[in-house]
Amino acid sequence: MKNKQSAYGICAVVITVLIILSAFVFDSSARIGEAQSANYSLSVIEEKEKMPYMYLVNKIEKDFLFQFFLFKKANVKNGKYIYTDANGTEVVFTVNPEVQKQIEREFKRYRLEYGAFVAIEPSTGKVVTAVSSVDYPDLTIKNTFVAASTFKIITAAAALENSINPNKNLVTRGHDDSCSPTVWFNSKYIIYRNMFHSFAYSSNPYFGVVGKLLGEKKLLDFASIFGFNRNDYNFPWGTVRKPLDDFDLALTAAGLGETRVSPFHEALISATIENGGVMILPFLVEEVRYKGNTVYEHKSPVVLRKTINKKTADTIKRMMLGTVRFGTASGKKFFKKIRRRSSLKMGGKTGTLSQLNFPEGRCEWFTGFVEDGDKKIAIASVAVNDARYYITGYDLSALAVLTMLKSDYLFAKR
Repeated sequence: MKNKQSAYGICAVVITVLIILSAFVFDSSARIGEAQSANYSLSVIEEKEKMPYMYLVNKIEKDFLFQFFLFKKANVKNGKYIYTDANGTEVVFTVNPEVQKQIEREFKRYRLEYGAFVAIEPSTGKVVTAVSSVDYPDLTIKNTFVAASTFKIITAAAALENSINPNKNLVTRGHDDSCSPTVWFNSKYIIYRNMFHSFAYSSNPYFGVVGKLLGEKKLLDFASIFGFNRNDYNFPWGTVRKPLDDFDLALTAAGLGETRVSPFHEALISATIENGGVMILPFLVEEVRYKGNTVYEHKSPVVLRKTINKKTADTIKRMMLGTVRFGTASGKKFFKKIRRRSSLKMGGKTGTLSQLNFPEGRCEWFTGFVEDGDKKIAIASVAVNDARYYITGYDLSALAVLTMLKSDYLFAKR
């Protein structure tokens, strides 16, 4: 009996000791875990303190609108637009301050109430300038402007890539500026037109017929290829609605459908044509500096995609040259001045629509390219004018190019 009691006593002592030891072990493990967690958190904080610029860099690489809104906060320093955050990180922008300010002065001089101008380097994606009306400072990124006849660039690209001969005459009906598919397909007033003439004079009946020949899928596929309905990079991509029927398809192909676009996207489309069909990622930030050191730099062009082959792009460029030489832009005041400069090659596409606009008015577009030897830029301008205005959305591009010439930016002195 005594032996049993002794055994029970020893067991009780052992159990008590084990309980005490286990509590100590668990407590120690918890303390070690807490210490490791604390050390990890501390290292993350220290890393963030060492590299406070990483948030900016990560956002800049993925988000165009983030770049844009930083640019709106930038000031000119040592000949560059620079934004400095609370940590002392400096963001350096591509926009040329002299060109930007001179074009802004022209906007004020011509009392442009609602308009914008954008210029991009086609081979690099570098944004040269981005100007909006004083009272509406963000119009360059507004992607709800009606695309109007600038969409004919997309229709022409789809047609050429699908073997429609630009020199071949098609049976069309109605005047160039007719806006009725009923006239285009049913009128007895027949005119034979080819693509070169129709592009230069922005013939709605011709492009309506081409849209019907292409069909909905091919037209929308090429709209997608050129960036419509994309949502990546937080870029102000345009949108195109699926046509409701064959007549709506014809209207869309002619630029009279429900297509919306921003000045930045228009400039990018022209940059793609000028760059042989290769679409390059546009960017506003060229460098990020921290404590005097470069921590980010946009060095090499980023290819978004190959949209069309070079032959197609070159054909569209020839048609765009026709717009300025003898087509819809040829009679405009500032385009006449451009044509007097023999060293310059300027081409593009106009667009005009008085419906579907907000604010109400006549939406006027020009998008295109300018070449002076090996120096090239892609441009886009837009204005929404009412009955009283001092400059059109078309002439805005030519005026901006003439302003660039005065500042000797991108173009050689003559």
